[in-house]
Amino acid sequence: MNIYKFLCQTDGIRLSEELKGHVSRKFYKNIKSTNAKILVNGVELPTYKTINKGDEITVYYEKEKEINWPLYEAKVDVIYEDDNYLVVNKRSDLLSIPTKACPYSLYQEVMYYLKNKNINDNVSILNRLDRDTMGLVVIAKNRLAAYKLEPTHEHMIRKYYALCEGIFEKKEGRIETFIEKDEKSNKRFVSKSGKIAITNYKVKKEKDNKSLVEFVLETGRTHQIRVHASYLGHPIVGDVLYGDYEESDLHLCSYYVEFYNSFKGENIKCEIDCGW
Repeated sequence: MNIYKFLCQTDGIRLSEELKGHVSRKFYKNIKSTNAKILVNGVELPTYKTINKGDEITVYYEKEKEINWPLYEAKVDVIYEDDNYLVVNKRSDLLSIPTKACPYSLYQEVMYYLKNKNINDNVSILNRLDRDTMGLVVIAKNRLAAYKLEPTHEHMIRKYYALCEGIFEKKEGRIETFIEKDEKSNKRFVSKSGKIAITNYKVKKEKDNKSLVEFVLETGRTHQIRVHASYLGHPIVGDVLYGDYEESDLHLCSYYVEFYNSFKGENIKCEIDCGW
């Protein structure tokens, strides 16, 4: 069992309401539907009971199930690490999570890295990157840490650099569209239906008919930046799906992430040089 402790912040409040103020809805549903035990000042208490400011609340909840994917030894480029979160620099040509077609991923490399440190809880990759996208990935080392940053787009600032074809007429802007998946391929496209996708962009440099552009995500759809760059008429250099390339390196990099670490009470900021 895992343990999560915190102090009640309000007088005369139901235990259920105080819990909801400290954990995500998903985590709250999980502890209600499993064998989780909730203690107040060391005594198990029903969640409809009233508690007071300063009461110590302890939640005992189940660990993640064991994974079945094989683990692989690899050098993990760690940018930041504490007891609950890990930020790594993912190389290109590596999936974030494994699939049946390609059962090798960052997920397994991180699990191997943590296992060697005697950390055996399952992990959650919070901002998955496309296989060909490189850069910063935030990983929760346990279920509670993951729940505290879900949904990711509301709790994390994610900035990307992309080298795009052509010179932008409008140097900065906000793209808000719907994105839908092509039923016959892995491609996505802008449509009148699908899922809302919001991206902010700003041109940083221009040279040789190419533009270095910063993209900041408000949502996290698959291929979102790649689709929106192509939608603007400036596909990312090396994009074989949304640009005119047969084979090349995708020039898209997750260079900055920022999130609030509630366990430490501070903002965590990580930044890398994409090398362009």
